[in-house]
Amino acid sequence: MEWNCWKMLKGINMSFLLEFKGLICCSEMGPSSSGKTQVCLRTASNVARNHMVLYLDTGNSFSPQRIAYFLGKTISPSSAQAKNQFLQKVMSNISCHSVFDIFAMFDVLHQLESYLRCQDGRGGCQMRLLIVDSISSLISPVLGSSSTLGRALMTSAGYLLKKLAHQHNLAVLIINHTVGGEGGSSKPALGDSWKCIPHSRLFLSCDRGSNTYNVSILRHPSMASGKAARFVI
Repeated sequence: MEWNCWKMLKGINMSFLLEFKGLICCSEMGPSSSGKTQVCLRTASNVARNHMVLYLDTGNSFSPQRIAYFLGKTISPSSAQAKNQFLQKVMSNISCHSVFDIFAMFDVLHQLESYLRCQDGRGGCQMRLLIVDSISSLISPVLGSSSTLGRALMTSAGYLLKKLAHQHNLAVLIINHTVGGEGGSSKPALGDSWKCIPHSRLFLSCDRGSNTYNVSILRHPSMASGKAARFVI
C-alpha cells in the first residue's frame, strides 16, 4: 500500500496539498518564523497516531509540549486517564535524535536504513515518516569550508534520503532555510544545487502580526508551480 502525503498533512488547512500522492521527498523552505518547524511538529503528531516517526533535530527545536498541544486540539472528550494513555502512545511512536553535524546525520540514516530493511514485510506499527529539521544547518558549514566536499556530501545526503523514500515506503520532510539574495530577495540556503534533489519543494511564509501562514509550490512532479494556499497551524 502506498503512503499518501495527505495522511501526514491531515489537520493542517492546506487543502491543495491533499493532491500529493505516493512516496515523497519534500523540502520546505522559508525565512525564520515562517512556520517550518511548526508544520513539522504538526505533521509528526498526525502521523504518530498510527505509525512511527523519526525526527532529526539539528537546533533543539523539537517540542513534546507543542506536539501534545496539537494532539489535545483533536482528542474527543474523554477521561483524563484515556487522554494520557493516548498522548503516551503517540509520543512513544516519535523518536527524536539530536544531530549537530552531517556525519552524525549519516550515522542515524544508515541505522534507519538497517531498521527499515528488518521492518519491511512485517505487521504492526511501522516507520512512515522521516523529518530533518533542518538539513541546511548541517550542510551549510561544509559547503563554506570546501565547495567540492560540501557538494559531494549534499548530493550523498539527498540520494540517501530519496533512496529511503523509494525503497521503504517512507515520507521524507526536509527543512531548508533561506538567506538574503540580490535586491533583498530570498534564496535557498543550500543554493541551486539542492533544487533538483527533492521531489517537491514548498515555500512557507507568515503574515506579520498574525498566525496565518502561506505556502506555495516551487517544484512538484505533477502540479503547477506557483499554486498557493493559506493556513493556520
